[in-house]
Parts: sequence; C-alpha cells; structure tokens
Amino acid sequence: MDLLQKYTKDETFYELDEAVLLTLDHMSPLQSSRVIMQIQRAVDKIQRKNHRSQIIGGVLRGRDPVFFALRFIYEENDAPYFFQLLSITSDEYLDLYNQNKII
Repeated sequence: MDLLQKYTKDETFYELDEAVLLTLDHMSPLQSSRVIMQIQRAVDKIQRKNHRSQIIGGVLRGRDPVFFALRFIYEENDAPYFFQLLSITSDEYLDLYNQNKII
C-alpha cells in the first residue's frame, strides 16, 4: 500500500502594482521572468515592517548584468505589496548589498 505525500509548505502570496507590471512589460520576456522568479524567492526572506516602505536590490547576471531595486510594503496580516521596480547602478546595488538588502 502506497502512502500519498502531503503538501506541507504554505503558499506565500504577494501583490505587484501596475507600475511594476508596466516596467516588467518593457523588459525582455527572459529578463522579466527572471525578475519575477527572484521576487518569488525573496518573499519568504523579507521582514514585516509596519507603516514603512522597504527596498531590496537584485541583479540579473550575465554578460551585461542588470541591477534593479524593488520598493515594497509588508505589514502584519497583509501580503507583500511591491509598488516600484527601478533600474539602479552597480554602486547602488553594492550599497544595498552592504546593508544586507538584496535578493
């Protein structure tokens, strides 16, 4: 008799603002899907801070790396809400890296 394996991990939800979706729409399909994958991995790692927006940085590695930052709000009893996706410089990314605010 085989036992069925149960799914035990909770699903984590998040919201993307229309501005983020428009920015993703201006990227190549490969780049936008890689950004979304990084957001999905980051959702479990970010911390809740009530009444404050936060920022995290990311990089799409490759021949010409693309550095980006995401602004979001993550409050108690709510899903993370990502409202801004920005292109940043490598120096700005390194600043976020030194503050441990990267994906």
